[in-house]
Amino acid sequence: MPRRLSISLSVSAALAAAMLAGCASDDATSRLLVAPDKYVLYSCAEIAREMQAKAKREQELAVLMAKAGDDASARVISGMTYDPEYLSVRGEMNDLRASATAKDCNAPAAAPAPTASPAAAAKRSQ
Repeated sequence: MPRRLSISLSVSAALAAAMLAGCASDDATSRLLVAPDKYVLYSCAEIAREMQAKAKREQELAVLMAKAGDDASARVISGMTYDPEYLSVRGEMNDLRASATAKDCNAPAAAPAPTASPAAAAKRSQ
């Protein structure tokens, strides 16, 4: 009986942690997924090139997440499939912006981050 109790407590703790993780903002989560100062040695041209590639991938992931649908099961599957990479790309974009600002690169390379999640953007466009 104690083994069953231990397993059920472990499962309950994991579910509670997963539910609380939903309370964290995307930006806070994305900061955890990226190595700090990853782009500190990049030149302005390299930063601009990386930002273009990351922005393209971020847009592709946003489209895929929006295409998955907005019923509960589609959001769960989309979140499990695309959300980790999307948050990682957003974190890298934030780090690239910080590096561009620190190096005083041109303004287009340091464009502001999008504030809405792909799901919210998809709902607004409908």
